[in-house]
Amino acid sequence: MTLLSVSSLYAQQNNQQEVMIKNTVQEQQLRVAQSYYEKINSGDFDNDQYYDLFTEDVKLFYPKFGFIEGKAGVKQFGEQVRNLFKSLTFELDKFNFIVTDNTVVVEGVEKGEVHTGLTFPDNKISYGKFCTVFEFENKRIKKMYCYVDPDHAAEDKRVVALLKKDSQYGEVTNKNEIEAQTKKVVDEFYAIQSGRKQGSLGELFADTVDFDLPGNEQKFPWVGKRHTKKEVEDFFEVLYQNIKSEKFTVEYIAIQGEHAVAVGQLSSVILKYNKTFNAQFVNILKVRDGKIVKYHFMEDSYRLNEEMN
Repeated sequence: MTLLSVSSLYAQQNNQQEVMIKNTVQEQQLRVAQSYYEKINSGDFDNDQYYDLFTEDVKLFYPKFGFIEGKAGVKQFGEQVRNLFKSLTFELDKFNFIVTDNTVVVEGVEKGEVHTGLTFPDNKISYGKFCTVFEFENKRIKKMYCYVDPDHAAEDKRVVALLKKDSQYGEVTNKNEIEAQTKKVVDEFYAIQSGRKQGSLGELFADTVDFDLPGNEQKFPWVGKRHTKKEVEDFFEVLYQNIKSEKFTVEYIAIQGEHAVAVGQLSSVILKYNKTFNAQFVNILKVRDGKIVKYHFMEDSYRLNEEMN
C-alpha cells in the first residue's frame, strides 16, 4: 500500500468518524427537544431536571411575551404561561422534526384550555399549529424561539374579522350594536322555545355559562345550576321529559347592553304528579359575542314544591 493510499484511508476513516459523532450529537439534541415537550405534557417542568435542559445563558422568545435570557427567565416564562393556560398538551405523534448542525426545528400541534374556559383549537379560527426553533450548545438548549399565535382560543375577534373579512367575528363596541345583538339572540331563543322556529336551544349558549333555576333538586331533576353548554343541553332534554308545556307567554323584554330581562307567564303539567302548575316568571339573561353567558330563571319554586305532592 502506498503512502498516498494510506493517507486517503485514514482521511476516509476520520470523515466517517466525524459523521458518526455528528449524527450522535444531533440525535442527542433531537432527544432533548422531544424531552422538553414530554416534560410539559407530564407537568414535570418546574424542577432541576427540566431547567437542566437549558444553558445558563439561554435566550427565549415567545410572541407577545417577548425576549428573556437565562434559566431564571425560563422560569418566569413558565409562571406567566400558567396564567394563560388551564391545561396544555402537545400532540407528539403529529410533530415534524428538522435537524441540521446544532439546530432542531419543531413543527407541531397543541391543544388545551385557557383560563377563560375556552378550549382550543376549534379548527375554524384556531388550529393549534406552532413552530419552534431550538439552537444547541452541545446537549443543552442555548436558544429557543417559538413562533405561534398566542391567541390560542381565538378571542381576538377584531383581528380575526379583519383577516377573514367576516363580520360575524367582529368586535361589537357600539352600545346600539350590543343591544341589537342581545335582542337578536334573546328573540331567537324564545322563538325556538315556543316552536315558532326550528333550531337548537343549546347552541345559543356559550361553552361556559352561569345557569340557574332555583328549586328542590331532589324532587325536580331539571332545576339547579349548570356551568357548561353540554349541561344546558341536558337541562332542556330533562325538562321536556318531565313537563308538558301548556302555555309559555313572554309579556315584556327589557334590554340594556348585554343584559336582558324577560317577564311572562307559564302553565306546565308536571308529568310525575299529573298536576298543572301556573306561575309568573322572570328570566334574566346576558349575551356576549352572540352567545348566552348567563341564564337565571325565577318562578315561584316554593309554591311548585308545595303543590306537587
